[in-house]
Amino acid sequence: MSGLLNKANATKDDTVIEAEVIEPATIEEKVKADAPKSSNSSAGMLDESSSDGNPFSFTNISINGKIGYGLALVGFILMWPSSGFNLFGLSVLQDLLGFIPLWLIPLSLFGGSFYLIWDAVDRQKTIVLSICTLLLIATPLLAGMALGGSAAGISDLSIDEKNDKLTFLVRGSFFVSSVTASISADGAEVWTESGEMSNNLHRFEVSLSDIFVANAQSYDSSTLTNYELTVTTGDGESSTIPITSDLMNREMNDASVKFSTVTDIVTENEQSRVVVEGIRIELALGLMNPSEGPLNGGESSLSTYKTITTDYSVDVKIKYGGSVVWSHSTIVVDGIDATWNSQVSGTVSGQTVYWLGLAGTTEDDAGAEYLERDKFYDDDGCYTFEVTITNDLYSTSPTTVIDEYAWNLSWESDEEDSENEVCSA
Repeated sequence: MSGLLNKANATKDDTVIEAEVIEPATIEEKVKADAPKSSNSSAGMLDESSSDGNPFSFTNISINGKIGYGLALVGFILMWPSSGFNLFGLSVLQDLLGFIPLWLIPLSLFGGSFYLIWDAVDRQKTIVLSICTLLLIATPLLAGMALGGSAAGISDLSIDEKNDKLTFLVRGSFFVSSVTASISADGAEVWTESGEMSNNLHRFEVSLSDIFVANAQSYDSSTLTNYELTVTTGDGESSTIPITSDLMNREMNDASVKFSTVTDIVTENEQSRVVVEGIRIELALGLMNPSEGPLNGGESSLSTYKTITTDYSVDVKIKYGGSVVWSHSTIVVDGIDATWNSQVSGTVSGQTVYWLGLAGTTEDDAGAEYLERDKFYDDDGCYTFEVTITNDLYSTSPTTVIDEYAWNLSWESDEEDSENEVCSA
């Protein structure tokens, strides 16, 4: 009996599974590693704010990669003006580069940025990086197709006073290769010219003599002649703008004259009397109301006038009895700058925005020039101050003679009380 019991115990011992002895510290680590990933457990949630393991994260990228990001941004900005848009105010680059295509700059920047970023991140991400780069390059071009099409804009409209030319710049999108510009006056075409676009722009220069018909405005700024500029692309898209009226006031036809007497007091035999020593002459040039004219006392009714910028010359003469008794040196006006010669002061200059004090034959105690009485005055009578304006705009420009400024000078009979009344020669 005891033999059978021992044999059974021996069999039981042979079937016992030996358990592995695990240290407490190891058990704790294993529990932490195998923690249940319940959706309600904060321990099992991914921290989305962390940039660890993201090769495109700006904080994890190298210096070269950061430079690459910067180059990509600059290239993206420069792609807009190169596609014909001036969203970032960089159209000045087009003017500076001249015939060099502007798009070479952003493409070069994109190429450099691609290499730097590609070299800084996992190169297995090349496909993603390539797609991003292509999208950056294509965005301005796609915008040009969707928004700009083949339209062209006009800018920098101005007058080159030195060469007497109207200049303007045509800016087109990436898809505009040629443009035709035309100018009309009151609806009638007076000039047209075509040009090829270079770097999305073309500058036109037009001689004023080719397009001028008449002044755009009257003295009160009311419109006399409508000048318009139209630009048409090769695809037939066109845009029209009015030419600023002030730019097309190019013909001087009006002038006004006034004078004041220079007097002195002479004492003879203990008797004092007023003596007229001469006159100071002033001249105004601009667009004036036709009703303006001379007033008694040597004055002019002119109060305001519209200054214009153009080239012309002015001759002022004093006539008595149909004969010229005195002539002023020719006044040459370039824009608004007037110059003439004085036998007293030499070369004198002034601007037509003010009354011009003309040259004389001597100076008073204050250094102001005036025309001496005995240099032009013959006898009592009607003296005409004649102004002749010769425009230099074109060879057939009209010459305007203004002779309504005339006054009766009676210095022989009533020198002290002469009223210098307006007269008609």
